[in-house]
Amino acid sequence: MRPSCTNRTVKGPAGVGHLFDVAFVCTGNRARSPLAEALFRRSTAGLEVQVASFGTLGIEGAPGLPDAIRAARRLDIDLSGHRATRLHDGCLRSCDLVLGFEWDHVAAAVMEGGASPARTFLLGEFAMLIIDSPLEPDRRYARARTIVALADSRRVRTRPDTTLSIEDPVGRPSRFMDMVVTEIDRLVEVTSHLLFSPRPLP
Repeated sequence: MRPSCTNRTVKGPAGVGHLFDVAFVCTGNRARSPLAEALFRRSTAGLEVQVASFGTLGIEGAPGLPDAIRAARRLDIDLSGHRATRLHDGCLRSCDLVLGFEWDHVAAAVMEGGASPARTFLLGEFAMLIIDSPLEPDRRYARARTIVALADSRRVRTRPDTTLSIEDPVGRPSRFMDMVVTEIDRLVEVTSHLLFSPRPLP
């Protein structure tokens, strides 16, 4: 079965114990988004968080890029068994948060995946918008959804800021892939911490 935010599990009464669904979207689902998925899943281990990743290209089943697999090993992430999943109609409709790496990914997530525009961001954009989110204790998943709404309210909806994108490493030198992996690791750490921890980063 394809991963999908529409396959969410609900535990307990409405609004209590819901899984928090996160999806990452890139072009081929062979480097950036599967790495972010694996890192986010590791950083939220033990929480009711469901993570998936998708690509906008029609290369369903393609393996991870060799350079991505190599670079991910530095972070103790094994992408050797990953296979690409194509973004499909409505698969992001129920996601609590969708994160892309370029503005085309954000647009495809909304237009094809059915993601809510209010819950769809660039990874770099979202991390910047929540960096000073309120840290008052609250129910963990309700607080995370509140932070997503806060990020949406802080956005300036003008021309997209391309400096917040993480460019496609395909066809680039290995050192560029290493830089991309390092940046994704940093942004995922910040994002997962601020969403689910009431304590400041050290």
